[in-house]
Amino acid sequence: MTSYNTAGTVSAPLDLVRGEHESVTINGARRVAPKPKVTLTSLTVNNVGTLRKINNVVFPIVYSERFYSEVLEPSLDDVNKLVYYADIPVGACCCRIETGAKQDPPTLLILTLAVLAPYRSQGLGSALVRHALRSALHPTAPPAPTPPATGTATRAQLTQAPPRKVINRAIVHVQVGNNEAKHFYERLGFKENKILDNYYTSTRMEPRAAWMLVCDDIAAALGEEGANGA
Repeated sequence: MTSYNTAGTVSAPLDLVRGEHESVTINGARRVAPKPKVTLTSLTVNNVGTLRKINNVVFPIVYSERFYSEVLEPSLDDVNKLVYYADIPVGACCCRIETGAKQDPPTLLILTLAVLAPYRSQGLGSALVRHALRSALHPTAPPAPTPPATGTATRAQLTQAPPRKVINRAIVHVQVGNNEAKHFYERLGFKENKILDNYYTSTRMEPRAAWMLVCDDIAAALGEEGANGA
């Protein structure tokens, strides 16, 4: 696997629609403190431990090392992000690309969306999902490969990977009965497609059925013109 340097890939502060404002009294006058800074940062080998801790707190199952290896795939650098709230890592969104048959369009599959409980209802989850959708629709070139610490790299090892193809379709699975999560994705443009029985294999996931929610037009869900955001 080609090595990429993504350290320090941090977004500009996000302007959330909803944000926490704290009322404080200074010298007898009530004032409102500004919104805390919220930023997104790329997943790297250096912060994947943080992602693992967040997932272990939020989800009832433990994800495999293969999962964490896949979400660090360099071609997903612009999609998979940690969210920092006032410089504290509080959530993450992890996805992968499904290619399927030749006649099927490439699809963004949302694997996990996690926000720590004290930081929910402030637009962080929506910001993570919208960022993933926007990045799928408007792919950027992966970061340049990092030369090896020792030895001489071949031309192939130093060749920058091409950007992904435009992706205008997304899928997410939600446990049947989790109506709050289902309505959350529906507000973002997803629609129920079908119910998959026994989708979850872990005994900790009851019921094991999942709704498959599909967003067939990411561009429209984001309020952009044209099927591919043109």
